[in-house]
Amino acid sequence: MEILHFKEIESTSVWARKNLKDLENFKVVSADVQTEGHGQFERKWYSTSENGGNIYISIVLKPQNIAHLNELTRYASYIGAKTIEEYGIDAHFKFPNDILIKGKKIAGILAESVFIGQEFKGVIVGIGINLNLNADDVKNIDIPATSLFIETGKNVNKDEFLESLLKNFEDEYENFLEYGLKDTVAERLNKEAQEILKI
Repeated sequence: MEILHFKEIESTSVWARKNLKDLENFKVVSADVQTEGHGQFERKWYSTSENGGNIYISIVLKPQNIAHLNELTRYASYIGAKTIEEYGIDAHFKFPNDILIKGKKIAGILAESVFIGQEFKGVIVGIGINLNLNADDVKNIDIPATSLFIETGKNVNKDEFLESLLKNFEDEYENFLEYGLKDTVAERLNKEAQEILKI
């Protein structure tokens, strides 16, 4: 995937939506800082460029097959958790779009479809992941939150994490478009959702 990177931007998803017609499939909009980043229900996403950076990206997708589009947020959540677990940390899903570690939020996913009239133009998958926030940083977040740095005690290389995340996303994407969330992916997502909903 080709990455278009900004030092600071209002929101990667807002920028991608405004420029969608000029962006190719699999284009990734990335930023060191988002001044107006948000998640579901317009909840503000705390953003900082300190401590080695965190993940603030939006992936532009223009699939021809949109049969499983309503499952895209869960697919991206699965990929995010899979990448986090490469660092030896157990990640869990909070339905429909959060990733948790020990009950604390480490990542949020927001997929937004774009239509002009009734014509589908694409979908923008916003992904925010706390890589290197420290204990003081997470105090600025209005819900229990954590980061890979807090959980592992080690700084995470942002470029390496992002490369792995995008590779994981792309490796299983065509299969997802064709079959949706089946087999082990669906089983895991459903299990995680059921466990969270029981709490």
